[in-house]
Amino acid sequence: MNKLLRNFIFKIILLTTIIAVISASIFYFLIPNEYYDSFPFLLLMFPVVSVITHNLLLKSATKSLSKFNIAFMLSFIIKLFVYLAVSATIISLETEHKAVFVISLLVIYITYTVFDVKIVLDDIKKLNPKDSDS
Repeated sequence: MNKLLRNFIFKIILLTTIIAVISASIFYFLIPNEYYDSFPFLLLMFPVVSVITHNLLLKSATKSLSKFNIAFMLSFIIKLFVYLAVSATIISLETEHKAVFVISLLVIYITYTVFDVKIVLDDIKKLNPKDSDS
């Protein structure tokens, strides 16, 4: 496992821990009756999918930037479909807390997407410093 991937895993675990603490506080103090059982699954799914796609993106970036561009777009689309399928399944199973699920899913999705894009772009600059100067 290379250094960039190890750093990414550390950062995503830290991000997930922060999200878990904030979410636990919100569900415990602000909206205790709105907690839904599939929430921990979201906190597991997003970082796992992010680590897998980040690893694939780093591998494609070492080959060429054109392969990275294609892999980046494909990973984005695949992640969207995975998240959509999981969300549709949870929404169909969740009877009481659909609105809270959708809001928390949206916040988590935006948080992880911004984080993923920022880190992958920083890592690509580290892998290809001569290409980022132009």
